[in-house]
Amino acid sequence: MPGPVFIEGDQISLHPLEREDLPFIQTYRNHPDVRQQLGRIQPQNGADLEADFEGYMQNGVNLLVCTDNKPVGFVALFNWKESAGRVEIAYWIAPDEQGNGYATDAVSQAIAYAFDDRRCHKVVAGAHATNEASRGLLETLSFQQEGRLRDHIYLDGEWVDAIRYGLLEAEWQDERQA
Repeated sequence: MPGPVFIEGDQISLHPLEREDLPFIQTYRNHPDVRQQLGRIQPQNGADLEADFEGYMQNGVNLLVCTDNKPVGFVALFNWKESAGRVEIAYWIAPDEQGNGYATDAVSQAIAYAFDDRRCHKVVAGAHATNEASRGLLETLSFQQEGRLRDHIYLDGEWVDAIRYGLLEAEWQDERQA
């Protein structure tokens, strides 16, 4: 059972990641449809994830995406550069829960938190060129393509470009007012 609600969205709620949530995270970090898009090629066991949880994840905002108090995905704000007003966002939704708008709602809520509560100036994100769903989500939320890293990752038997995106706070505010 997820911990307390941190942010309430239209379809989802975001909850701080707790140690008890790690088995859910591990399941999907190892799922082929999720891990490939994350660029993970190594299997991740419980000890690995525990080390991540106690290590680098402490420097970010890691949120469990839930519907009806059931976890369906994950969104993280990480690589905070407070002096530059910049943060990176990453997200995934369990394959059997995709297509319901949960990622759009979760990412929107996380972006609003970054801009409204943390006073970020820019949110950056990445997506593989072949991940049309993720690229479409970012572009729907007004992210702009800022760069392309050619043949950046070996994914499912081929070299794939990585696309870098950025969203400025003013662009986000304009989108919200439209």
